[in-house]
Order: sequence, then C-alpha cells, then structure tokens
Amino acid sequence: MKAELYQGATLALLAALVAVFGALWLEGFSQPGVWSRSGEAPTARRRQLLWLAGWTCAVVRLATQEAGWSGPGPELTISLAAMELTPLMFLASLAPQYMSRKPPVLFVVAFGLPVMVYCAVAGFNPEPGRLGQAVLLICAVATIGVAVRWSLCKDLVPIWLSLTVVAAIGGVALWMTVRRDYREVGQLVHSGVLLMTALLFVAAYRRLTTGLVFTVGGLTLWSLPAFLGPVMGVQTLPVEFERALNLVRVITAVGMIVLVLEDALASNAAAQERDRRARAEMEKYSALYLADMPFEEESGHYNQVCATIADVSRFAQAGIFLQGVDGTFRLAGHAGMSGALEGALDALAQRTTEAQTLEVTRGNYFTPVVGTLTLMDLSPLMEPGDELAQMNFRRAWVMGIRTRAGRLAGVMLLASLRKPNEPLLIEDVLPLELLVARLGAAREHVDLLRRVMQAERLAGLGRLAGGVAHELNNPLQAVTGFAQLLTDADDGTTRDQAGVILAEARRMKQIIESLMRFRNAAASSRSPVSVELVLRDIANLARHDLDRASVTLEMHFPDNLPRIKADPEQIQQVFLQVMRNAIASLESAPEGAERRLSVEVAAIPKAVEVMFSDTGPGFAEPARAFDPFFTTRSAGEGVVLPTQSAGAWPDTASQQPKSWPGGDPGLGLSICYAIVREHGGEISAVNLHPRGAAVVIELPTWAPEGAAVQPVTEMQTGQA
Repeated sequence: MKAELYQGATLALLAALVAVFGALWLEGFSQPGVWSRSGEAPTARRRQLLWLAGWTCAVVRLATQEAGWSGPGPELTISLAAMELTPLMFLASLAPQYMSRKPPVLFVVAFGLPVMVYCAVAGFNPEPGRLGQAVLLICAVATIGVAVRWSLCKDLVPIWLSLTVVAAIGGVALWMTVRRDYREVGQLVHSGVLLMTALLFVAAYRRLTTGLVFTVGGLTLWSLPAFLGPVMGVQTLPVEFERALNLVRVITAVGMIVLVLEDALASNAAAQERDRRARAEMEKYSALYLADMPFEEESGHYNQVCATIADVSRFAQAGIFLQGVDGTFRLAGHAGMSGALEGALDALAQRTTEAQTLEVTRGNYFTPVVGTLTLMDLSPLMEPGDELAQMNFRRAWVMGIRTRAGRLAGVMLLASLRKPNEPLLIEDVLPLELLVARLGAAREHVDLLRRVMQAERLAGLGRLAGGVAHELNNPLQAVTGFAQLLTDADDGTTRDQAGVILAEARRMKQIIESLMRFRNAAASSRSPVSVELVLRDIANLARHDLDRASVTLEMHFPDNLPRIKADPEQIQQVFLQVMRNAIASLESAPEGAERRLSVEVAAIPKAVEVMFSDTGPGFAEPARAFDPFFTTRSAGEGVVLPTQSAGAWPDTASQQPKSWPGGDPGLGLSICYAIVREHGGEISAVNLHPRGAAVVIELPTWAPEGAAVQPVTEMQTGQA
C-alpha cells in the first residue's frame, strides 16, 4: 500500500513538473541556446517542446504502471511505446534534426519508427510466430543501422565513442532478440538511449551548473536498471530500486527545468552583451566623418573605415571595393590584411565586372547569412593558379554598397570571423548595414557635390566669358572692317599684312562666338535620336584617323536601346569632339603601349549612358576637363583630326562642312558640357586604373507625351 502511495505521489509530482515545462514553453523562453557543431541541432524552443513531449510520455508510462497495464494487448503496447519515446524525445532534442537531406528524413522518425513497431509486435504477442520474429529482427537491425548512421555524423559526441556505445548495446539487443527476450530488449534500448542522451548533454553544454549536474546525473542513474539486472542476476529489481528510480526521474525533470531557466538567463545576458557591443560599434562608426570621403579612390581615407571595422566588429579583416565608371572594382581601403592578400584581392577586383558578379549570383556561390550579409564563394572569379587559392582564401562575407537609387557603388568584403563557433546574429550585422548605407549615401553625395561645384564654377566662367566676349565684339568688328579696307590697298606688302590681320580677327570672332555658346547653348529642335546610329556614323568618319594612330575601336550596344530626345547635329558634335580628344590622347601614348578606345552604351533609368574610355595617359586634372581654355596640349596639338580643317566638321547626313568652334584648343569639351547640360543631361570626366581616362555622358530618353519609352526598331539620326 505504501509502495502504491509512493508511486501515486511520484506520478502527481511528475505531472506537475510537466505542467511547469508547458508553462515555460508557452512563456516563450526561446532565445538561442546551445547549438551543435554541425549547426543542425534544434533551437531552444523546439528543444523545450521535445523535453515537454518526453516528460509527457514518462507520465503516461508511470500512469500505465500505476494502472497495472502489464498484460498482452494494446495497454502493454502503449506502456512500452511511452517508455521508449521518453528518452527518444530527449535524444532528439540534442541530436541532428535530419538523418539525411535528400530526401529530408527526421532522425527521430527514422530511429523511432522501427522501435515503435518492435514495441507493438512484442506488446500484442509476447510469443510471436515466425513472421512476428522476423519482423522483430528486421526492426532491431533497422534501429541499429539508423543509430550507426547517426553516429557517423560529426556532432557533439566523438564518433568513436558513439559507435562504441551503439555497437555494445545494439549487439546485446540483437542477441536478446534472437533469444526472444523481447521485454529485456525494450528496457535495454530505453537505458541505452538515456545513456547516450546524458553524453550529449555533457558535450553540448560544457559547463558545470546545478541544472546540468541534476540532468546528467539523473539520466545516468535512470539508465542503470537495464545494466544492473544482468549483473545482479535478477529479472526484477527490488522495490527500493523502483522507488529510487522514481526519485531519479523527479531529479532529472527538475534538472531540465533548471537548465531551461539557466539558458534563459544566459540568453538574456548574451543579448545584453550583444546590444552593448552593437551600440559601441555604432558609436565608433558614427564617429567616422564620411562626408569628406573623396570621389577618387586613390586616397587612403577608406583605410580608416576598414580599420574601425576590423577593430570593433566580429570580423578581423575588412576591405572596401569601389566600382569605377568602366564597371570594374578597385580596392579603395583595407585593414587586417597582409600585403600579399591585399594585392591578390585588388587584382581579382580589377578584372571583375558587375556583369560577372551578377552572373555568379545566379549560381550557388552566394549563401544568405543574416540581413544583407552574404557568404560568397570567390572560386568562380579566380584564375588558374590564383594567389588567393594558394592562400586558401576562397570564401568571404560581402555586403553591397548601393546608392539611394539602388545602383551598385561598391562592395564591402569581410573575413576572419571572431568566435567562429557562434552564429552571426542581426546585432552583429546591423551596425555594418548602417555603415554601408552611409558609405553609399556619402559616395553619392560627393559625386553630386562635385557636379554642383563644377556646374557653379563653369557657370561663373561662362558669365565671365560672356561679358568679355560682349566687350571685345564691337572693337573686333572695327578691326575686321578696317582690315578689309586695307586689303584693297595698292601696296602688296600692306595688302598681305592686312590679310593676316583679317584672318586672325575672324579667328578671334570665332572664339568669341564659342564663348557665347559656352555661356548659353543655343536652343534647338529636339527629336528622337538613335545613339547607336550616330556613333556608328562618327566611327566611319574617324576610321582613317583611327588607323593612322593605330587605335583599336571597340563599340558595345545593348539590345532594345531606347532613343534619346536631342538635337542630332549637336549630339554628333559632342560625340565627335570626345572621340577627337581620345584619339589625340592615345597618339601621345608611349611607343608599344596599348591604344584602345572603347565606346560602351547602356540604358539606365530614364536616360542613355555613353562612355568613351581609352588607355591613354588620362586627364591631368579631371575636375577641370570642361573649363574653357584649359588644356595640357600645345597650340594646335591633337584637337582637330588631321583629315578635317580647323573650325569645321563634316555633317554625317550631307557631308558638307559646318561651323564647329570646338576645333579651338581648350574649348572643345567646354562646348560639349554646355550642349549636354542644355539637353538636360550630365557629362563627367574621370581617370581609370591603372591607366586611361573616360568621359561619361548621360542623355535623357525620348518618349511621346504620356507614353513609356520605346526601344529603337529603326535606327534614326533625328528624322521623326
């Protein structure tokens, strides 16, 4: 009677502890806890749910024993199944979630299914026939096979230890099945799973706390009866052992509850530490003054940003790659890297274009981590024998640096993760995401500021030039008139000298007209213009000069390129002058150097972008490339193509010479700037790396009122 009362009290206590487990799970103690090395163990919330299920099965098992369900039939089957499921739930809470990925098979299902079939057959008929014996033997073999498969996973417990336990218990269980000791097999499997679970708890938590001591000690003592019976030579253990076993169950349940609370406290402390570290990290990033970051990448300002990242973030190595106008990248800043790694990454960046990066993203080389942070495999971008491969630098974390319009401006590369066993969380990435957003906005701001300053400077120069031109125009007309009269003189010498005066005066007048045009480009009619056809016409006109200067011309046009809204003659003037400058620059390149001129056209939102890039020496001062009269060439050098007369250019339609003031040194790009701005576009000049220069022109696309931009179906130069 006392034994039954003791059994009932234990049942009530375990039921109360199950209710506590359920309350804790519903409270939401779901912060990330202990993870396996494979990263596949369930999260804390799922682990607590499995513990709740396991203790529920333990209560069911104890209730069936209290009710005396020991005879063959469904009652015994339920009792045996509850006994086996109890430790199985505990094991599944720390074991890998999946036994295999293709197809995904849950370990608890693969292991528990043959065990449940074994319990069902043995529970309904303790003395099964040949078919039942064969089923039980198959279930035993299948269970051992699944256990061996799980033991080969690189998880918390060393493979040799888990294989030893599985081999010892599985071998004895298989032998008992052959001997038809089916109930003893169930008890042995129950104890073996409890023992393996105790080992998993020790390997997973790796700490000495009250909860872990109670849990591991309770699981170990709980597994002893199946091993003590054969040692003591008895089939049934004394009642004292049963009472002690009930107390062990209670201690184990209390230990697991304490573990849940300890996990919650540790998670809260870790979250507070992450928040503190994230705030400190954001304060460091906020102290960086990004507004003065230069548009040109040659400066070392970005090294300071990378040094701060390597100092306060989870990553010990950082690099910032900025994208140039030619689409390639350049290492603008770095920290925590050796000289060899820096050089190898810079070489990789310079030969990588945005198109190649987008192509790589379509493969399986990008793994999203958290937020916008992505783990990238660099192997597809490497060359045979690449230094990065030799240094085993094949993977790195990357974040895109984008402008507010969404255009890619660069990439932040991160490597050498601190505390690699801890997963990256949003608190680790959020400060970097804010920094990347600031970098993109700062780069866009500097670009916009550069354009505004250039526009203001050129506007001031235009006003000055217009005023000077206005004041010189009247005296120059008088000089021209009197020179014209002197040309009618009888003296031949006087007539010749007057002719020179008249020619130079006309040339001065042409320059004044150019200045007036730079000040305010003349209004013109606009119509849909095919950029591709204009560029191909100009390329044909310049073919002789390209061949004479040994310049290779490359032209790239996308499909379905929209037309622009422009004056065709003025746009022809702009493209021709830019090509003239590029050819002149390449003519001054050293003997044997590459002489290549590339024209790349791209459709961007609401505009068409045309980039002229060459491999020449570059601009002496890119910021002053559009200033009137600013030139590094000698008078008459390289500004006019040799096949054309100064001050004239051929019309692509009629081939008749028309006035082109850009033939005067120092005014060509200035007039181009005025024309492009008058068309509502943008023009900029930059130097490329390691050599070369580029002029980028953006012109708005044409579309009828209220209609979307249509691609070109028939190439036109401005005929509606």
